[in-house]
Amino acid sequence: MKKMTRMVLWALAMLIALPSWAYDKDKLYQIVSVKFPDKAWTYADGVTQVSLKAMDVKDKNQLWQVGDLSGSKRFSNPYNNMAVRANDDATAKMAEVNGSDEFQLWSTLWAGDYIRLQPTNKAKWVAAVNEKGDIVMVEKESAEAKGLESLFRIIPTGISVPGAEANAGREKVYWEDETMFAENKEKGHATYIPYCSEKCMVGDKDFYNTPWVDTKSGKVKSLNGDWFFHFVDKPSKRPLDFYKEDYDVSSWATIPVPSNWEMHGYDRPIYCNVEYPHANIPPYIDARKGFNDGGKNYGINPVGSYVRFFNLPEGWEKNRTFINFGGIYSAAFVYLNGEYVGYTQGANNDHEFDITKYLRPGENRLAVQVMRWSDGSYLECQDMFRMSGIFRDVNIYNVPKVSVRDHYITSELNADKAYKEGKMNVALELDNRDKLAGKKDIVVKLTDPSGKLVAEKSVAINFSADKEIEKANVSFDVKDLQAWTAETPNLYTVSVIQREGGKDEMAFSTKYGFRHIEIKNSIIYVNGQRVFFKGVNRHDTHPLYGRAIPTESMLEDVLLMKRNNINTIRTSHYPNAAKMYAMFDYFGLWCMDEADLEDHANQSISDMVTWIPSFVDRVERMILRDRNHPSIFSFSLGNENGSGNNFQACYDAAKKLDPRPVHHESTRDGKEYGGNRFSDMYSKMYPGMDWMDKYVNSFDKPMFICEYAHSMGNAIGNLKEYWESIENSTTTVGGAIWDWVDQAIYEPHEIVAGTYEGRLRTGFDFPGPHQGNFCSNGIITADRKPTPKLAQVKAVQAWIKFELAGVDAKANTATVNIKNTYDFINTADHTLRYEIVKNGHIVASGKQALPVIEVDGQASVTIPLEGVVMKNAAKAGEEIMINLFASQDKATVWSEPNHEVAQAQFELNARPALAVIKVDKKAEKLAVEDTEKTLKVGNKAIAAVFCKETGKMVSLKLNGLEIIHGQEGFVYDNYRFIENDRSCKPGNGLDSIGTCEIVPSKGGSVIVKTTRGGKLASQVITYTFLPNGIMDMDVTLTPQAKELRRAGLVASINPGLRKVNYWAYGPWENYNDRKENCMVGRFETTVDDMVVYYQKPQSMGGREGLRELTLTNAKGQGIRIETQGEVAFSALPYNDLHLAKTDHMWELKKDAYITLHLDGKYRGVGNASCGPDTMHKYKIVEDGYNFKLRISAVK
Repeated sequence: MKKMTRMVLWALAMLIALPSWAYDKDKLYQIVSVKFPDKAWTYADGVTQVSLKAMDVKDKNQLWQVGDLSGSKRFSNPYNNMAVRANDDATAKMAEVNGSDEFQLWSTLWAGDYIRLQPTNKAKWVAAVNEKGDIVMVEKESAEAKGLESLFRIIPTGISVPGAEANAGREKVYWEDETMFAENKEKGHATYIPYCSEKCMVGDKDFYNTPWVDTKSGKVKSLNGDWFFHFVDKPSKRPLDFYKEDYDVSSWATIPVPSNWEMHGYDRPIYCNVEYPHANIPPYIDARKGFNDGGKNYGINPVGSYVRFFNLPEGWEKNRTFINFGGIYSAAFVYLNGEYVGYTQGANNDHEFDITKYLRPGENRLAVQVMRWSDGSYLECQDMFRMSGIFRDVNIYNVPKVSVRDHYITSELNADKAYKEGKMNVALELDNRDKLAGKKDIVVKLTDPSGKLVAEKSVAINFSADKEIEKANVSFDVKDLQAWTAETPNLYTVSVIQREGGKDEMAFSTKYGFRHIEIKNSIIYVNGQRVFFKGVNRHDTHPLYGRAIPTESMLEDVLLMKRNNINTIRTSHYPNAAKMYAMFDYFGLWCMDEADLEDHANQSISDMVTWIPSFVDRVERMILRDRNHPSIFSFSLGNENGSGNNFQACYDAAKKLDPRPVHHESTRDGKEYGGNRFSDMYSKMYPGMDWMDKYVNSFDKPMFICEYAHSMGNAIGNLKEYWESIENSTTTVGGAIWDWVDQAIYEPHEIVAGTYEGRLRTGFDFPGPHQGNFCSNGIITADRKPTPKLAQVKAVQAWIKFELAGVDAKANTATVNIKNTYDFINTADHTLRYEIVKNGHIVASGKQALPVIEVDGQASVTIPLEGVVMKNAAKAGEEIMINLFASQDKATVWSEPNHEVAQAQFELNARPALAVIKVDKKAEKLAVEDTEKTLKVGNKAIAAVFCKETGKMVSLKLNGLEIIHGQEGFVYDNYRFIENDRSCKPGNGLDSIGTCEIVPSKGGSVIVKTTRGGKLASQVITYTFLPNGIMDMDVTLTPQAKELRRAGLVASINPGLRKVNYWAYGPWENYNDRKENCMVGRFETTVDDMVVYYQKPQSMGGREGLRELTLTNAKGQGIRIETQGEVAFSALPYNDLHLAKTDHMWELKKDAYITLHLDGKYRGVGNASCGPDTMHKYKIVEDGYNFKLRISAVK
């Protein structure tokens, strides 16, 4: 008792709620109830509910680390990596720490000396203690009006976070010192490739025109290729003398550079989303408890030692030579010929050193030692496979001892001249680090996209021994400009020729585009025109090479984006290889260039002043390298890195270097969106349509939806609604889908063994604190195969829009309104192609030139409806559609001639109900056999057997061919498994007993009515058999529960019926919230080909709007199903539970039957894997569904 009293007195002495800025990241706290001042938040092992318990600092489950994330707090327990989460059911539960889970974020609301804890994304709630002592969520307004239940104090315990004290006196080494991120490293500068003369530069035509290909310059030497390589699992084992010239590496293995060593069998790839694979004790690197204790599963901090021998080209010793590493994960020491050159961090920035004084004629020995983890890794906590090594190109290049080191191209365009006139300036920096004296003549030339010289100026730059840098500006007046935009990527060439004594000694060229970017009235304008950014997020990932991306793969990505109506890329979440920006410029893609700054798992770092220089360094290097690229419309200060004040310095540095808008998504400051500080635009991740409806028109600066439509698995629902909202908004400028490509890879050990093909792996296949398959969120597959998701993006984001204006039945024509929503180009050189479709068959087609429609304009086109007679269509029972396609007439650098850019389909006359069929009196009479257990109905043409206990049809024969497999006939089913569902349990919930009875009928038909209740839905199926071999099924399904996935039937079908012909939306997978990319028509496929590749198998292959379906065998025999009402279907060689339980597509084994789903409504796929649930209008409601199926034989 005395002990408890002392504890309470101590607690009372400490009960002063700390201001948010005072929470020490290295200390632990208790959350104490004001109503029960001797009780604190806790939870029991194995129980997730947070509750109150008598205060006891020895109870580790009462100890909380208070993390600052984007202005909110996360309360996590460092002993088991769990955090408090505000659940949808209004409870406070423990969940694994997840930086992407915004329900783990809390705002602290002051109430006098106390605080209320408000879920950041559930502003209507606050935490409170209920009568049971559990922490629950209550309405904020009611809590404020009541007593002390919702008031708390956060008090210090004096206990350190595990490991914090142990590291207090730890000696720092380079790779564990946040202040040591570069030594002897060159300042960032614009990309350039030097040549010995202008003639040589222009003569390298391929590079001159497309500066991402390999250069033929004699002043550049690639060091890509096989390097000697040595690997150890921690720094203490690394060879310390490996850089010395007498160190023998002949017995070492070799590894290609660029590459990630994990993809070659050294250590393991580790997929992390919001975690560090190492201990979270910045800046130190230790094993992470429970994952790689003592180096278990993967190395504690592996070290790769590289050695490369190369010959110095003749004559280079007279000039200056630099070495450039395009990317190194994560820290490296560089040596040349036994001498230390320098140290570098910042994985995705360029790493460049002056190696002139270390070089010698002939053979040289380059040595690089790379640490897998460093303090820099704390800033590289992106949602990706974590890999290591020299993963981008390595080059050395040679320039004069005194030479142009940097150039910055800017322009000012005159709005009153339609942005076609203005001034251009080239700011030059002459490098005179050896402090020589003399003069250089610099010639700057500007040539237009056709290669015509339009401007030229020379400037003499005198340099002297008292100055290392000389600066000069070369300016031009320019007119008759061809502007650069993503739609008109007109590139000029700026050539810089350095001469001495009238002779060229160096030349390089840079592609440049003229455009003016400004923010006005909360909108981004380019050249005076509002722009919509229709974007994707893209990670560097390749299934065979990991994060070492071949140029061909970069090019493939860019071309696929352009061909599918994507005009923007966010380089999530780091700068890309320099050559990729040249592709953006050339082909026309807007780019949000993002800094390599994400401390997702420890955002408190963003408020630590000792880290400011390393933060700023990453931002500056990105901008200095990339600011000449016209494609970049914004620089981003990283991703999910909190609201710490370090970003004030980053923002200031960015603005000092370039005027373009700065994006920073993390500063939410308690609001429902980010970008409140350190940003020229607001930013939001994964909004729902309710959020869009509330906010898209309400901002005082532009809103960019930096991540949305999370594309994990079978996904991208309601993209149409997103873009209807954005394009009709007054302050929202666009967004970037998460994300472009699945981050799946092959197993490195299988790569080495040559057995990898067709066996892609995902996050859960590798060790570490992974988040399952959360890395596979692409709208294309890891091996760059297009998907139905990509087709949906293309359809929704089309710039040419169609609208049916009307049908003139008398004139037999249809009028279509066509709107041009391109930002900069009209519709000249576009063709309109149309198809007239009757009952699913194309009966006529034609084409005509699109009217020339200016930007934001529209025009009407009248189309003759050949092949149909509209005035008779309704009476004749004909469904009439018109299909419209817009295409570009001419080839472009990214497309072939006649490339299709938009499509739409309109219904001109609706399909009628199924016709009433008269009984064929000549047909064999139907026999009925009613026994205790079964009911049989049939003749030679059709025969069915029902189980009377359940009411289920267990056999159906058409012309003697059994249709149903294993007695699994048509029955209600709810189950599906897609990764975009939050949960869906197997089972149909039906009662074990149903009814089955004959209903009196006339005219030779037999009617069987079956019923079955259930906790999910009840079913009533009435079967009407006709002696001429036809069976009608009248299906009524009445939901008995909320949030159902299906309102439909499932059956197991004869596995021989593998040929599929259908009249529905096609030709590929579609759903009610993802079908704009499809049209109703007649399509032919197979059951096997209805399988859609997903990295993790899941429910797939759906087709909406079924009119007619046939499943036939090799002899052409089978079943025909016609529909009335809305019906969706799928026919697959796997059932849904089989798909759910299988980890990889290549592990699937076909079932002994075909699983046929016929759904009166199938819930939309939505975006719930990370974001909002399926929109209400695409969900299954509780009103009930009725549809009709007519089944007959295919002979």
